[in-house]
Amino acid sequence: IINFPDSLGNLSSLRELICSRNKINMLPDTIGGLVSLEKLDCSDNEIISFPDSTGDMTSLLELKCNNNIIRSIPDSIGNMSSLQKLVCSENRIKSLPESISSLSTSLTGL
Repeated sequence: IINFPDSLGNLSSLRELICSRNKINMLPDTIGGLVSLEKLDCSDNEIISFPDSTGDMTSLLELKCNNNIIRSIPDSIGNMSSLQKLVCSENRIKSLPESISSLSTSLTGL
């Protein structure tokens, strides 16, 4: 898989999306429509960045995006009030957005 169709965001009842070990280079802007998503594993791909709409996935508990070429995480991550685990090692991230501090009560693993 290289890309997802924009219609991915229409799967509003989807709870888990495992798309690791592919050649995905970007996630569609519509990914924020996955409002019931609890686990997203997009590790081991070629993702450069996340769309701002990522922050709309407020039910997300676990985000694994390690082993990509991500340079930055959007400020909207601070909206992910349910996020408990964020794995973003082996990327090109130089700093985390300040908004991540708003997750201090829910985030148990970074």
